[in-house]
Amino acid sequence: MSLSSDNPGAAGFTLVEVIITLLVAVILGAVMLQYMGSALSQSSTPRKRLLAEAALQAVADNMIGAFRQTAPSDSAAWTDFQSGIGTAGTDQNNAYGEYRVLFNDFIQFDAAGNEIPDVYGTAPEDILKVVIAGASDDPLTFLLIR
Repeated sequence: MSLSSDNPGAAGFTLVEVIITLLVAVILGAVMLQYMGSALSQSSTPRKRLLAEAALQAVADNMIGAFRQTAPSDSAAWTDFQSGIGTAGTDQNNAYGEYRVLFNDFIQFDAAGNEIPDVYGTAPEDILKVVIAGASDDPLTFLLIR
């Protein structure tokens, strides 16, 4: 069987059909690129946030480990430990790791278990509340109890 160009029933696509098919493919590709482009560019965000949270958890683990090793029993040791964490509003890069201190003060609770704000600085030095944040700005709160 031979194919010849003068055969009117020859199989194949016309130039118009090929052009229309390519045009439809280009339009669908552009739509998919718009849809998938943002999904692909933002796919690393959860991974980055997870790494930042893991690094912040490591900082908290270092602080808790140091607390357990030193076990501050008197007021001077508590104050030294507290000042080693850093003051609220400061960025720290020390033996614990890299973090921002959002809150670092002694607190107390009422009989119902609600935290009482210590506006006068008279809370007993039994419970140290520490709130830190890392690169993702998500806070991590923990309590250290004497």
